[in-house]
Amino acid sequence: MKKGTIFWMILAAFLLVIGLVIPITVTVSGDTRVILDHTHRVYSAPACFDQADLTNNLEETTLKHALELDYVSESSCTQDQLQETKPFLIGIFQ
Repeated sequence: MKKGTIFWMILAAFLLVIGLVIPITVTVSGDTRVILDHTHRVYSAPACFDQADLTNNLEETTLKHALELDYVSESSCTQDQLQETKPFLIGIFQ
């Protein structure tokens, strides 16, 4: 093989490994399921529902709808659940 070909193959492999190692934060889509509390005007991720201080005036909907209603996140648990850290190459394709 030529020296130039080997160089480009090594560079491509290096960039691929770097792309799979460097993490980025990806926000979830608007279709993600959340729970609205209409009394407090907040939303909660389903994983945070048990520890959330919510009333009985609840509705299950999407994150997009909750943001359209100008509801705020119930806690930092919900904010953490709605953001994911993924490798760069996987994150940019989602």
